[in-house]
Amino acid sequence: MIMLVPIVSVLMLSGRQPTLAFRSIPSPSPIVRSSTYPVRAALASSRSDAMPPSRQEESPPLSIAILGGGIAGLSCATHLLRQSSDSDANVRITLFDTGRLRPGGRCSSRLPNDSPAAVKNRSSGVSNVRRACDDTAAEGSGTGSDGSGHEMPNDNIGSILKRQQMQSTSTAASRDRILTAMGPVDHAAQILSIPAEIPSLVDANDAECFQHQLNTWLQDQVIESFPEGSVCELLSLDPSNGNSSTLSKPRLQPIQGQMCYGKGGMSSIPLAMRDHCLAYNDLQHSRVSFQIMQDVWVSPSNGVKYIGNNHKNSKDGDSVVNEPQWELRAGPKSLGKYHRLIIAHNGKCADRIMSKTPAKEFHSLLRTKFAPYVPKWGGNEMTLNSIYSLVFAIKCPKDSDNDRNGAVHTSYNSPIVNALKNLSQSAAESSPQQSTNDIYTVIIKNEPNLRLLSSNTLKHRHHKNPNAQSSIEVYTLLSSPQFGRQYKGPQENLPLDLMEKVTTEMLHSLEKAFNIDRGTVLQNVVDLKLQLWGAAVPMNTWKSGKDSDGFVYDAQYGVGACGDWILDASIAGAWESGRRLAKWILEEHHHQQQQQQRTGGDMEEGDGLQRWSVGLPNLSSENGRQLGGKFVPSRAALESGIGTIPSTAFVSPLYNNDDGKKSFGSRGPSRTAGRGSGSSRRQYTSGNNRGSKNAATNGGGRGRNTRNVCANSQPLTR
Repeated sequence: MIMLVPIVSVLMLSGRQPTLAFRSIPSPSPIVRSSTYPVRAALASSRSDAMPPSRQEESPPLSIAILGGGIAGLSCATHLLRQSSDSDANVRITLFDTGRLRPGGRCSSRLPNDSPAAVKNRSSGVSNVRRACDDTAAEGSGTGSDGSGHEMPNDNIGSILKRQQMQSTSTAASRDRILTAMGPVDHAAQILSIPAEIPSLVDANDAECFQHQLNTWLQDQVIESFPEGSVCELLSLDPSNGNSSTLSKPRLQPIQGQMCYGKGGMSSIPLAMRDHCLAYNDLQHSRVSFQIMQDVWVSPSNGVKYIGNNHKNSKDGDSVVNEPQWELRAGPKSLGKYHRLIIAHNGKCADRIMSKTPAKEFHSLLRTKFAPYVPKWGGNEMTLNSIYSLVFAIKCPKDSDNDRNGAVHTSYNSPIVNALKNLSQSAAESSPQQSTNDIYTVIIKNEPNLRLLSSNTLKHRHHKNPNAQSSIEVYTLLSSPQFGRQYKGPQENLPLDLMEKVTTEMLHSLEKAFNIDRGTVLQNVVDLKLQLWGAAVPMNTWKSGKDSDGFVYDAQYGVGACGDWILDASIAGAWESGRRLAKWILEEHHHQQQQQQRTGGDMEEGDGLQRWSVGLPNLSSENGRQLGGKFVPSRAALESGIGTIPSTAFVSPLYNNDDGKKSFGSRGPSRTAGRGSGSSRRQYTSGNNRGSKNAATNGGGRGRNTRNVCANSQPLTR
């Protein structure tokens, strides 16, 4: 079945119907229901068809540019449109996203028949690699393989990677891959849940809270709940006393609580948000509009320029609109001028984009360092970790059993499934109430190199896909931040020897964690894709003087920031941050309009305007109260390494003392002691790649439309 998905909407300039470009893509299995038409119907029913009262002294539209099409940027756009439409405000929003195929940031998936990206030919040196600030690994790190109709090879990892390297320039070979032929694949975010640390996410009195949004997504079949007992932690502690010195064989512990995933891929979440925004373009008598510019890179060196807050109104050359103005560029091409600028991504690109602007305090918060730990007091800069994501397809040996009637039953189970079945049965014997259902996702806590294993085959029902093979299973395996730092490399073009080393180490670690015979998994891999998130999960978050903030806004220059690094390392945290910033910007704009009416055109400046700033480092109130913020450790992200996720067992977070030595939290070293403390760190560079210091620091943690992550965080467990 084929569904039509809107790719780009052209901004409405004068109430005309927008032009939509469509691309035919195969529906995932199960089919992701686009929420475009239900949303349009719901929006239309909530508005009157009558023409609103005559708008006297029509003010020019408030134009807002959003850089970043992840959950935070899409949430900000959604709430800007919703609140502006409800109040009949004149607002135009343009969202710029670097994703090659679709928005999503860390919350993305690879879908069947996705066209491959241009890759670098290592032998010829010819490069069509993404720009310098791309935050994904090179697509060439794993392109090309035998298709679903071909005989499955039994090659080792090095042979697979070399074969892929030879086929990487072939579009047909890149599309005819086992990984993507099976069905949707989530390579980043894996789990969606609600962090208990943010009560406002489940406010029963707030119809706009995240819990309400999650329920809506469930109703619209954008997401679905994990079956009970299908998300577990893999532990190795003696359950009797929890003594880290008393080690036993691996054991599974189910995680309780509401946890969801994108139906047909985590991409279904940002796609539903995008469709919701596009639907506003079709509302009659509405003065809001939305445009998304896909695969557009705002130049990191000179792509953002502050013009100033005094410029002439295009409708009246003699009048002056006293509001901040920003101009955006992609190379020599202008992307337009805007009254407000929103930075909805992080990493080196965000840092470089704002580095030459006069908003110095704002820019200071975007400076980024990369490490798997932070000081106990939080550090002076945003700190992001680096994580390897390995998606691999494994062939399943054929098993035949005779039932009591003599009938032969054939099944295909990989060594991973067999190991999980054994662990589930052992857990059920010790705890009869424990479920023995299929295990979809495992949070790995008994192996320092790994953090998560998730079955794309089970989640996305690959067996229902007519193009899929029943003898193939597809998994996503995430490394620990310490492992990512130890094997850091140039993520746009990982060297072949590094890819082979990382893949082999991760699969051997998986075998060790699940008590599988060494080499059993490794030798049965038939296709793979390795990706390095140079800037994956925030290890600390920016907390301003008021807990109710959750965003940053510089009113003097009309620039704001939202994202999981300001509130919580989760999808829910990113969504809530975008919502709060949208509400604040519209309130500030409404106040300025009232100020203009009272004063005959003058707007607030100086201290009057500065009181609308939020979260800046040196901000203070009129009574001298310090409202500026500070970075604090993200305890949940430090414990899991992959974002805020539910847990049944405490893992002491790893901090970095001021003297450079690593230490554990106040509860003392746990079974994770020693992670990342080795001296065998290797940094890989290749050819003319930048030095090792910057080798893996070019991204904001997203995958290249391949992007996104897990639990209730945005990385993997968002």
